[in-house]
This record gives sequence, C-alpha cells and structure tokens, in this order.
Amino acid sequence: MNTTDTDKELTYIVTEEEYQEGLAKGWNDDDMMKPGTYKVRRSRWAEKLRESRENKIKVSMYVDADVLNYFKDRAEQPNAAPYQTQINSELRKVMENGSADVKSVETDMLNNELFLRALKEKLQTI
Repeated sequence: MNTTDTDKELTYIVTEEEYQEGLAKGWNDDDMMKPGTYKVRRSRWAEKLRESRENKIKVSMYVDADVLNYFKDRAEQPNAAPYQTQINSELRKVMENGSADVKSVETDMLNNELFLRALKEKLQTI
C-alpha cells in the first residue's frame, strides 16, 4: 500500500497485487482495503493528539530486575496504574522537579563542616 502525505490529506493506494497477496495470506475484505485510491483527511482532534505530550514513544531499555518487579508489584494493587505508567510518572517527576537525592546531597554537603573546611582550604590554594 502506497501513501502520499500532503499537509493534512493522506492518499492510500492499494494495488491489485497487494490485494491478492492479502487474500493469499488468508485475509478477507474486513482485514484490508480493496484495490483503489483512498483519500482521507486527518481530523483536528488527531492533529491535537499528535502534538500533545500524551504522544507516547516506544523505547527499549534495560532496568534492574528489582526495579521492574517493584513497579509490577505496585501495579497489581487495586486501582493501580499499569507499571509502565508508574515508571513514566516517576521519570516525569525527576524531569520536572529535579532529583530529590541531588537536593539531599547538596544540603548534606552545605551542612558538613568538615567538607566546608576542606573546600575552603582548597579554594585558598587556587
């Protein structure tokens, strides 16, 4: 199936050969379009959805097993969001608010007199 994209209008072209290939695979008319040219327009709603932050992107990544199990266990609780949604939510919190651990380390360093004295001595040598 060939497609052309002009602004908000899409044209789908289904050839007889593609149609016959689909039939050979066991597909029926409910599974595919008949041969021909089809013009469709994207709705305003679809455009807004495409531009929104709700537009998800599939990624593959490795995470520690215990981290994944933690979120999967949380997802099994009544009325809990799916584990992927929970992971995304936690990542968004870090992205939007910064890491709580960084702030904690920063606070600890600024209140550590031994560190501050060592820093002062180092800065005086520069």
